[in-house]
Amino acid sequence: MSINKDLILFGLDLGFGDVKLALSMNFENSPARKTILFKFPTAIAYARDGIIGDLGKDEKKYAFNGKNYFVGNSALQCRDVFSTRDIDFLLGYSPLLAYAAIEKALQSLAGAPDFETLAECKKYLCLGMPLAHFHSKRAPLMNIMKKSHVADSVLTFDAIDIRAQGQGILFDYVLDDAGQPIPDRLDLNILVVDIGFNTVDILGVVNGRPSREWSGMLDRGGISRIGEQVGNFLQREFNFELPEQALKDVLQKKEIALYGASKDISWQIRKASEEYAAWLLQEIRSRWEGFLKKADRLILAGGGAYYVQEAFQSAYRLGFLQVMDNPEFSNAMGFQKYLEADHD
Repeated sequence: MSINKDLILFGLDLGFGDVKLALSMNFENSPARKTILFKFPTAIAYARDGIIGDLGKDEKKYAFNGKNYFVGNSALQCRDVFSTRDIDFLLGYSPLLAYAAIEKALQSLAGAPDFETLAECKKYLCLGMPLAHFHSKRAPLMNIMKKSHVADSVLTFDAIDIRAQGQGILFDYVLDDAGQPIPDRLDLNILVVDIGFNTVDILGVVNGRPSREWSGMLDRGGISRIGEQVGNFLQREFNFELPEQALKDVLQKKEIALYGASKDISWQIRKASEEYAAWLLQEIRSRWEGFLKKADRLILAGGGAYYVQEAFQSAYRLGFLQVMDNPEFSNAMGFQKYLEADHD
């Protein structure tokens, strides 16, 4: 499988929990463009060489701003994995995360181009940032993405666009795979609830257009709240302490390895998830109920949608509530569809 030296579109969602990438390109012997989805944990740690060596010869180190880092799953094996909750973390390390996402995604594809070949392609990037920081941090993030270099390779883009988190979900809902508008989904009043790891971004859409008045963010309101509750249980019951990024992995697997044996903690995770869903429903009702009464749709997306879907389906009728088919990738897919429409 090889690539035409044509056009590559990158829809990138740099979340506090995971980096999600929707990569669209033309493959030879295929009449249509294909979209590849890829994700890895938003985990970064210093790449230190110890007495017995590093994590292994196959673990990629990324040189960035004069230091070497492990990124993604390999960083989770390090003792001092960075905390990812602060917006300054995303601003400072966005180029490193973007570079690693694109490189890892391409390496997962047989016959995909290396960075030398990639330089000959037209490349467009659209990425998102949390709603509360969009207006104040958009310009600094744009400058950082344009000027930073990672490793020995320089990855540049023909154009970079930055959109608010939640806007990608809106694009994913109103555009088809070719980036063309779906007529009966236009000009609606919609509340988009984007449940991430650290934040919940709420995008109010009035007559098809984002409304600043009806949009907001629940800081520290994401599924990290579930992780904290589960982490407290592990600490209390087993004196077992994990960093928040490792706890996110536990939430997905619903078990921990304790003294070489697997310990099922699915019940504790379900209990914490139900309590979180009840809290989130109340938060949304208390602040957006007036908007919801007049809305056409309530859209649920983000990686946290898996944990609250049942509660929301019980609270809102089928047809009014729309849970995106691939909720954790919805922002990235929407950004990629937006680029498809712009470069049709």
